[in-house]
Amino acid sequence: MNRFRQGAALALAALVAANSVVVLIGWAVSWSVFVQPPAWFIPMAPSTAAALLLLSLALMVRAVTPSSAMLRNAGTVSAWIVAALALVNVIAPAVLDQLMGGATGQFGRVPLGVMSPVTAAALIPLALAIAATGPRRAYAGPLATVSAIVGGTVALGYAYGAPLLYGSGTIPVSLPTGLSLLFLGVSAILAAGPRVWPFKALAGESPRARMLRAFLPLAVGLVLLIGLLDARLGAHYEADRVLVAAWFAVVGAALVALAVSRLARRIGRDIDRAYTGQYRAEERYRAMFEQSLVGVSTTRMSDGQVLMCNDRQAQIFGYESSAAFREVPAQEHWWDRAERDRMLAALREAGELRNYEIHMRRKDGTPLWLLCNITLRTGDDGEPMLDNFVVDVSERKSLEQRLWQAQKLDALGSLAGGVAHDFNNMLTAIIGNADILREELAGSPHEDDLNEIIKASDRATALTRQLLTFSRRQPFDPKPVRVDELVTDMEKMMRRLIGPPVRLVITSDTDVSPIMADRSQIEQVLLNLVVNSRDAMPHGGTVTIETRQLRLDEPLVTGTISVPAGSYIMLAVSDTGTGMSPEVVSRVFEPFFTTKEKGKGTGLGLSTVYGIVKQSQGHILVYSEPDIGTTFKCYFPVSERRARVSRPIHLPAKVKGTETILVVEDEVPIRSLAVTALKRHGYQVLEAGDGVEAMTIAAVHDGPIHLLLSDGVLSGVRVAELLRGLATQHPETKVLLMSGYSQEAVLQQDIVEPNTAFLPKPFTIRQLTEGVRKVLDSEQK
Repeated sequence: MNRFRQGAALALAALVAANSVVVLIGWAVSWSVFVQPPAWFIPMAPSTAAALLLLSLALMVRAVTPSSAMLRNAGTVSAWIVAALALVNVIAPAVLDQLMGGATGQFGRVPLGVMSPVTAAALIPLALAIAATGPRRAYAGPLATVSAIVGGTVALGYAYGAPLLYGSGTIPVSLPTGLSLLFLGVSAILAAGPRVWPFKALAGESPRARMLRAFLPLAVGLVLLIGLLDARLGAHYEADRVLVAAWFAVVGAALVALAVSRLARRIGRDIDRAYTGQYRAEERYRAMFEQSLVGVSTTRMSDGQVLMCNDRQAQIFGYESSAAFREVPAQEHWWDRAERDRMLAALREAGELRNYEIHMRRKDGTPLWLLCNITLRTGDDGEPMLDNFVVDVSERKSLEQRLWQAQKLDALGSLAGGVAHDFNNMLTAIIGNADILREELAGSPHEDDLNEIIKASDRATALTRQLLTFSRRQPFDPKPVRVDELVTDMEKMMRRLIGPPVRLVITSDTDVSPIMADRSQIEQVLLNLVVNSRDAMPHGGTVTIETRQLRLDEPLVTGTISVPAGSYIMLAVSDTGTGMSPEVVSRVFEPFFTTKEKGKGTGLGLSTVYGIVKQSQGHILVYSEPDIGTTFKCYFPVSERRARVSRPIHLPAKVKGTETILVVEDEVPIRSLAVTALKRHGYQVLEAGDGVEAMTIAAVHDGPIHLLLSDGVLSGVRVAELLRGLATQHPETKVLLMSGYSQEAVLQQDIVEPNTAFLPKPFTIRQLTEGVRKVLDSEQK
């Protein structure tokens, strides 16, 4: 459309330019049609031809090369020159025409070949319109329209044979001049574009524009046609002019009625098609709205009233229908109303929120996480509205929280294991040296002090064992365990433990399958949970222990924990105590986290339970409500797998010897302790601070090395490399590994034989010497 409009503008301007060139040539060579025109022809003045030529060229330059600043400026200058010359011609007619070969004769009472004042007056707005087609094109349309109307009026004067319309007794306007003004005016209007008046009112698909495009050409055309017929034919029927005018009126009315009916039919079809298209579009959007998997709603910002929503939005919030959901204000669904205020503040500032997460609640009060796109707009009544598009991401959020919780507990477990290892190393040195001093100071007044040091070290050792249990690095000896029988065996002890104010209830399924677990650890789980329940009921209550065999056909998900489908033995401990808030529940398995008073809890009880359950390939869930109670449910899989059982060290009576032992330990206090203790018991001792030094000592030692006593984790040469080197150089050497980590943690990478003897830190001097003697007396190779 733009190309057609531009082509039409160029064609009209080129036609005017060609006519102007012909006129200038005719005056220059004195063609008779210009210097001695016939009575029915008025020639265009040379100044008019020059002005129209400049304006048509200026318009062509501005329309064809709008990006060329130099040519555009040249066109603007030409238009302003024409406007100035036209103004001069209005003030002093015939001066310019005399210079250009015009004004050579008379045409009636007026000079021939002179620009008419009407022409000069029409050229001024036309020149200004062409100059304004660039930066101020809004003025181009109205100015060009004035010139086009003048040119059209002149042309109609010739058509109607009414000389008063084109000059009469003044300097007349020639027909070519009128047509040139009309064509160039229309060309300037086309060049100005459809967004400029008068095309602006006709452009677009609005009802007003469509009606104007339909009726305006028809009305103007009929009026002009009837006037032309009356002017040309009325003179032949002078006697019956009234009758002729009446017939013209009847024919005109009939033509108008016919045209209006046809236009009305066409417009009606267009309106019907528009209504049909609108209805179909509304139906498509309604179907998308109702069937969308995304919740869609509109709410009033001031009071949160839901004005519109689809069924999916209601389903997300747990309502049966959209009508039921609309009855509840939106703010009632927020988990924290302060969060809604923060959201509204951000929305006022930005106008829209994209991929915004909000925490809501369902109809039943359960938490709901939504991912939203929210847009703030002004409603028809001027009130601010919120358009909401929401997706339920509660499951994804739950998975993220479970992953975060698992990663956090795993990181805490690694930290706890590392801390326990370091403490075990220090405790080994403390306990060992205290043992040596106690032997040397037997009967001394300080013997009791040494005993207190050893007792305190034993208590610290128990704490490190709990840390290792949480980190799942405690020695693990799985065997078939009947949980129901275990509970029955411990019933009397648990009743004494909880005391008279608390009632103990035990229920169990019959013929419960065994699980693979370490019995002593499952006993610790049960005791820790029962003690925890007792402490939550300072004024008495009920503790219920349940043992159930069940099968989950689909994963059981609650909070941040997920239990896979399968067969399980469930051990549940419930109480009617004070309960816990969601914030406390989220941290209940963290080591050193406790809600008890200072001095009444280490914060390791439940973390130990968590570690044992996980080490037993189980899962633990917790349910709690403040002032109602708490339930811990442990799910242990029913499995026939047998875990690897490490060869235990039996304590022999004989602890002394004369064999050669290579001690490898990077912790100096522990190495010194071991070397001193072994030498006191008669052994020949070689000592090394790391694997590299041990390899060097073994290479240069001529005699046999009967035993390697090494830390399970070495710097430099790793334990596996050290063992391979010794097997080559000293095949007779037996191995005893010691570590602050558990045996399972040290041997789990299969870097050494699974039946390698192991001595856990911390150890006493007797445990060390007995362990050494046991390995030396064994058949290990």
